Amino acid sequence: MDKEIKIGKMGKIVAGNELGHYIKVVDDADNTGGFLILTATTSDMREGFDNWVENEDVLISYFKVSGWVIEWSEEDK
Repeated sequence: MDKEIKIGKMGKIVAGNELGHYIKVVDDADNTGGFLILTATTSDMREGFDNWVENEDVLISYFKVSGWVIEWSEEDK
């Protein structure tokens, strides 16, 4: 896994698409075999969006295309 992509951690997008939004990547291997990418305007993630990618390679590509730089939280949320 790309060291810049943290699974299960909350982060804030500080560069790229959706600047200022919050993000969390969820390993959904048990259900879909892929990853859920959750984004929202607030850290409580109450009103947001989700995307799904089928594997780690696509996840890494998704981040690159988005131009995201993420400040990851040290806490699990």
